[in-house]
Amino acid sequence: MKQTPKWNDEIHSDDVTFTHTEIMAKFIATIDPDGYPHLTFITSTKAISPKIVKWGAFTYGNSKRNVKKNPKQGILCMSAAMPFQFLQIKADFDYLSMDGSDAADFNQMSMFRYNTYMRIDRIFFNTVYRARRIRDISLLGIVGGILANLNPFRNRGKTGVPENRLESVGNRLFQGMVFPKFISYIDSDGYPIIIPCFQARSVERKRIVFPLSQFKQDLLQIPEGAKVSVFAMDFETVNQMVQGKYLGIDHKLGIIDIERVYNSMPPKIGELYPNKAKKQKISEFPQLI
Repeated sequence: MKQTPKWNDEIHSDDVTFTHTEIMAKFIATIDPDGYPHLTFITSTKAISPKIVKWGAFTYGNSKRNVKKNPKQGILCMSAAMPFQFLQIKADFDYLSMDGSDAADFNQMSMFRYNTYMRIDRIFFNTVYRARRIRDISLLGIVGGILANLNPFRNRGKTGVPENRLESVGNRLFQGMVFPKFISYIDSDGYPIIIPCFQARSVERKRIVFPLSQFKQDLLQIPEGAKVSVFAMDFETVNQMVQGKYLGIDHKLGIIDIERVYNSMPPKIGELYPNKAKKQKISEFPQLI
């Protein structure tokens, strides 16, 4: 049985350049005011040395607010082509720069270079606390997750009382058997960890379940009762995040009870469930003079 790799005091020198790949899934996990990990997809992320990671922002959202209040972060970089590989980092927010020279390399990326509407204008510099070596995401593990979700006992984790906490888009993302998904929880040292979990899926639109078909030892480290987040995306980067309570393992199946659903994509950015921002239906329109 494979054990989780050890944490080192810095990113291995051979792994620094791995983060420089432009087309890559890159995530920042911050800690929100309620103690949940908050996962954000930030492509403008790279290590500039074994001890320093920087990431850029062109919008101001929850992750930027969170990191100023609690500097502890989890970072994950995953290659976008098979064979998938990923790198896990723990880091502390150090300082914010608005110097254009610090953002120049990000603004030269193909995503931003000719886009006059989206420019990286703030750079968050972070000091590496711990890092692991690059690891592989096994194709056999992904296939094993698909088979586990198709087995006759796939109804495990259901309560018999469906509830539409996930809307149709979110349910599609979390039902996608090969869509990338990631789980984050707060480690015992107070830093978020991000774990790839392609095998996760939604049940009854109110729970996320996952078999232990890949990264079993990593997933077994999540404490029962922990506040966790799960991020799902398709291959066009449509994405949603859920937050909830981890109920533990039941017959080799991890179960998460969804308490919040967050959408970071237009046109409706913000919390989808429970929807605190109830808007009154507009039935009358003023006449134009």
